[in-house]
Amino acid sequence: MKIPTTFFFLVFASYYSHAQFAPQAGLPGSTAMYKDSTAFVDWASNCLINRGWVNIADTTLGKTSAGDPSNAFGKADGNIVSLGDAGEAVFFFENPIINGPGFDFAIFENGFLSPFDSNLAYLELAQVEVSNDGFTFFKFAPICENDTTLQIGGAGDYMDARHINNLAGKYVSGYGTPFELSELSTQSGLNINDIHYIKVKDIVGSLDETNCVRDANSHKINDPYPTPFPTGGFDLDAIGIIHQKFPTGFSSETKDNINLFYPNPTKGILHCKSLKEINEAIIYSFEGKQLIRQSNLYGDLDISTLSNGQYVLTVLFKNGVRSHQLISKYE
Repeated sequence: MKIPTTFFFLVFASYYSHAQFAPQAGLPGSTAMYKDSTAFVDWASNCLINRGWVNIADTTLGKTSAGDPSNAFGKADGNIVSLGDAGEAVFFFENPIINGPGFDFAIFENGFLSPFDSNLAYLELAQVEVSNDGFTFFKFAPICENDTTLQIGGAGDYMDARHINNLAGKYVSGYGTPFELSELSTQSGLNINDIHYIKVKDIVGSLDETNCVRDANSHKINDPYPTPFPTGGFDLDAIGIIHQKFPTGFSSETKDNINLFYPNPTKGILHCKSLKEINEAIIYSFEGKQLIRQSNLYGDLDISTLSNGQYVLTVLFKNGVRSHQLISKYE
């Protein structure tokens, strides 16, 4: 892509006048957290993906398709699920994330550095929200001071992390963007020591008034748009947990014990793909109310009596291993 010289002038002028936040991974003062950091005590292993559009301005192109929810499970490894324009992932944590000293969790994407300047990188951004109950979410106040004179396009258009705060995707692949729950301590109705849900929602970086997203200062968030591919939008790799209510080391669950039931979403019947006998399967509402309980399950699980919506499925195997899956029902 040929980029006008005036673009570079405007961008670099913006860098020097607005830069104020932590710089890109590898630079002094960066808050980026490497995937192998010993600060991580666990990794997310359960989420529901609501795909976004390939191009929100042209919905005839359909929704993104790259990856599946399991790509966002476990340690960051570069395997991703693409959320698409305004798509989102909702993670469930039975063992809640809590507020501790410093950062409490970090989100990984697959951005990459500019070959010309270590301050710059190709980044795709997402806003981050947390919840106790899965219904009421509280958003970290996003700040993006990217220049809005010209639309940031595809690969070859780079951002400076020093313009970005409280947005996932600030750092390149292998380095998580950390979040600190104490920033939300004044939010009425939120217990920062009992976080069971994290929502990661793609930023539609369009400068068009119809589809733009604004930051906490009402400034348009300019990030790559359009990205009309199956891999469009925020590419979610992993969530690393730093502070947990009952830290027990890394989860004993494996990917074989995650997403056991399909199709998801379902119209009412969930098929089990496990070859192991299940001692018990329980469906909970997001408020924690038990709705369905079935013992000695080996086969289908009927949830047709439930209303449309999202639920938590907890499965207990004969060997004592427990797994959790977010499920969605629709007509």
